[in-house]
Amino acid sequence: MVPAIIALVGLVLCGVCSARADLDLTPTESVRTLEQVKMKQLVFHDGDKEITYQAPRGWSCAGSPSSVVFSIPDRPQAKASIQSAARLRIPAFDDKAAKLFADNPGLLQLPKGAKNVRITAVSINPLVIDSHPTLEVQMSYTFFGQNCARSILLVNRNGAEVSFVLDCNAPDFPALHAVFRGSLYSFENL
Repeated sequence: MVPAIIALVGLVLCGVCSARADLDLTPTESVRTLEQVKMKQLVFHDGDKEITYQAPRGWSCAGSPSSVVFSIPDRPQAKASIQSAARLRIPAFDDKAAKLFADNPGLLQLPKGAKNVRITAVSINPLVIDSHPTLEVQMSYTFFGQNCARSILLVNRNGAEVSFVLDCNAPDFPALHAVFRGSLYSFENL
């Protein structure tokens, strides 16, 4: 009797685990027509649900189930990425977040060898993506003598995390940040 109960519980747990769909960021391209204008968009999957995103014009990408990385034309040292994780890296999107990042620089995912790291801004809900709360951390650092900047926008997707990261030379940051941030409004069904 006990082995039968254990087997039944195991089947139920496996069913619950497989019923939970994970965000798959492996990109596929599609074309969307809006008022007779054709636009390229990327399609990601969450189980049977399609999530669409229109990347900035000219940006190319390569991806895997947990991340997609964008190459930015004419900016070989710049990159942007979207990453998914099963849980949030910080417990709450609140005023204590800046201190948490300052006390735990590993949360910033900076390249090994980054120096002079300085958090320049922390914003709670700078934009809301498909009704999910967000937190953005911007920072500056030096890497092999180059002044760099990074932005990490975290999205609380019902307890799971989606992060949007832009990393580039500091002089390129304002323009690239505006373009990347603007593209995030195109997300549907995240």
